[in-house]
Amino acid sequence: MYHLFNFGLVISIFITSSLVLFILFFLIYFSFPLLTSGHFLDFFTLMWDEQKNLYGLMPMILGTIYISILATLISAIMSFSFASLMAFFLPKNITNILNKFMLFISGVPTVLYAFIAIFLLVPWLNDILDGQGFSILTASFVLSFVVLPTMTIILFNTFNSTSKKTILAAKSLGATNEDIFFDLILKTSKKGIISAIILGFARAVGDTMIALMIAGNSLKIPNSILDSARTLTSHIALINASDYESTAFKAIFLCGLLLLVFSFLTVVSLKLINKESRWVEKLLYLCFFLVSIFSILILTIFFTFVFYKGFSSFSLEIIFDNVPILDAILGK
Repeated sequence: MYHLFNFGLVISIFITSSLVLFILFFLIYFSFPLLTSGHFLDFFTLMWDEQKNLYGLMPMILGTIYISILATLISAIMSFSFASLMAFFLPKNITNILNKFMLFISGVPTVLYAFIAIFLLVPWLNDILDGQGFSILTASFVLSFVVLPTMTIILFNTFNSTSKKTILAAKSLGATNEDIFFDLILKTSKKGIISAIILGFARAVGDTMIALMIAGNSLKIPNSILDSARTLTSHIALINASDYESTAFKAIFLCGLLLLVFSFLTVVSLKLINKESRWVEKLLYLCFFLVSIFSILILTIFFTFVFYKGFSSFSLEIIFDNVPILDAILGK
């Protein structure tokens, strides 16, 4: 049974790693013409205008940063309050109800948040803010409720990880609940708090529907939180290129690469916070293993094709040929 479990674990890791590497290869393959065009830095300028052949991604990058940071800040305040109350100040039965409620809303599709906000929150803000209901502020506020359960659950578990013996010892010395929480638990929970903020921020960056439906999708650089904005994820969803060889279409794969790099930086940040021993060495070994496996898969496809068709007719497009999903994406 033990060996069967280990075998299943290895297979799961292999499948997951292969999918991640396929996504990476997919994004690099379609972004490669941009990366080697000699105009790579032009994609980090301040304007996107297909009519003028301007494809600057900076408005989307800044929109992603503004919305994600503001949503994380709002959610951090709410989640810290909820988690501290649940862990230390509320009766156990109420804490259990709130914990289950957080688990429940963590699974609610984000499109429902956006749909409700369009009919309830946006019209109200339009009246108050003179027609600026679709804005960074609105999207960030709604997105904070999506991030809320993730951060609350992490913080709640972090606060509960403090040794019960330590808490009892503090109480025996006359410490109140407030003293224990602020002087003991918070000081021992710094890593957990930072981890919750990083994962909450990552959750905000990865969301698509709320930014797509509420942020306004402006292609201009936002000057304030009352301006409309577009994120990288909503830009990928919105871009419509009839020619998959066009620069506009290839630029969305560059957006995907940026999001993948951010995911990698999130993992690295968590590793640095937890200070896991020799994590860099382990990460390098893992990358080497995954690249080796992926190379074997590509070489297998290559030699199989050459064996049947001949070397001269081989192209990387063969790997993506006759795949229904990719055909739909490429407009074939």
